[in-house]
Amino acid sequence: MGRTMIALRTVALGDGWPGVAVEGELDIHTVAAVEPRLGRVADGGGDLLLDVSGLAFCDSSGIDMFLRLQRRCARAGAQLLLDGVPPMLAKSMRVLGADRALCCRWA
Repeated sequence: MGRTMIALRTVALGDGWPGVAVEGELDIHTVAAVEPRLGRVADGGGDLLLDVSGLAFCDSSGIDMFLRLQRRCARAGAQLLLDGVPPMLAKSMRVLGADRALCCRWA
């Protein structure tokens, strides 16, 4: 059985938002690995941009993680923005209704 890969890296943005690029496959296994790290960033109180343009796959557990991060940001008085949402992820978000709850910039 192959190992599912996910990577996080800090990205510098010109619009003042701190950014984290999420790359690879986001599923039930990788969510468990990245959510604690992203949660600490979300709890920091500043707005958070997640560049998801590098996601090759994202299932409902990844979308659910985005919703949890959005709630954490809101509790800290901040916003979460998903940037570069690829078409495959946009379609899943629309089916689940998450596109109405999350702030997104579509690819």
